[in-house]
Amino acid sequence: MNNWSFFREAVRNFRSTGAIARASPLLIKRLIEAVPSDRPLRVIELGPGDGCITTALLDRLHPGSTLTAFEINPAFVRRLQQLPDPRLHVHSVGAERLSEHFAPQSIDFVVSSLPLSMIPQEVKEEIIRQSQRVLRPGGQFFQYQYALQDYGLLKDSFNRVNVSFTLGNLPPAFVYSCSLGLL
Repeated sequence: MNNWSFFREAVRNFRSTGAIARASPLLIKRLIEAVPSDRPLRVIELGPGDGCITTALLDRLHPGSTLTAFEINPAFVRRLQQLPDPRLHVHSVGAERLSEHFAPQSIDFVVSSLPLSMIPQEVKEEIIRQSQRVLRPGGQFFQYQYALQDYGLLKDSFNRVNVSFTLGNLPPAFVYSCSLGLL
């Protein structure tokens, strides 16, 4: 999917997409740079959109890893299902249903592109709770946003929250790295 196709789909479904442009290569690098590539991992991606971060994750992940994407936009689900990588599993359900698909403490990383600021508070809190539930001890939750609106929620939900910023995206973005315990 090219930038123009993404833009059209984003405008058509802005409340669920929450963006007008794909994540830039600089934002993608910042978001996933802490995901190791030297060992098999179980990774979840929330709100992958058309797959620009998904593709970068698959390029980075160890051959023995699995990546499970949760996406509710049917056009994006179809696009993701066309990616030719057997490590990728796509679920066309909301991120608030993670624990229906994964056991507690079974996931190494959750990478989220969800537009948290556009999600109702109770759903947003459930997504964070379920992410906490499926993350293994020492696992991490990565999220990017265009404002610091949900910093308090993440700070209240995780023991450690680091925030970085990148100007190299349209619009510029904050990247959160969150964990339940010390790494």
